Amino acid sequence: MSIKTLALASLAMSLLASCATGNTPAAKKANAVSETDEALQQIYKDHPASKAKVAGSLGYLVCTGSDSYLLAASSGGGVCVLKEGGSSGFYRFASLGVGVGVGFKKVAFVYAYSDAEALRRFKEEGWDAGARAEASAKHEDEGGQAATNASFDVDGVSIYQSSLWGAAAQATVQGYKFWPTDFTDDVMQNSE
Repeated sequence: MSIKTLALASLAMSLLASCATGNTPAAKKANAVSETDEALQQIYKDHPASKAKVAGSLGYLVCTGSDSYLLAASSGGGVCVLKEGGSSGFYRFASLGVGVGVGFKKVAFVYAYSDAEALRRFKEEGWDAGARAEASAKHEDEGGQAATNASFDVDGVSIYQSSLWGAAAQATVQGYKFWPTDFTDDVMQNSE
């Protein structure tokens, strides 16, 4: 099996593992809100300063999903909720990266926008590219992180990431693509 085939299989597994659950768009939205609210609480626990940044932001994007790392490629995907001015918007994301890594983990991250132009860019373009080198593991019986979670500020955006479970060691350059969704195109209705 080639590395390209393994990377594509890894991406497919990541996207399937990080799908919002539910049989209708409304159920998927409710589950996405529940998942991201829970993830945000974990981020607040891991990054105490994030709570003030989120509260003082023009809007914030909370995402949950998975990342998998296999040799020279990484991939991931998941769901996001954008909170802005009392309303919620729903997004999907996919990520691809290159570098060295091995492992699989469920991640959560929040982007707190303090700059209107940065928020506009996100909504109109939907791209984020960043470099990260980390080794992280969540120990089920210990309940702690083996390595620190990422946080940084760049161009009017404060970003906080937490590993929810899984383990990975990687040094990758990873890009993220976000796109709005109302979940109608990815719902498999029950045929009853």
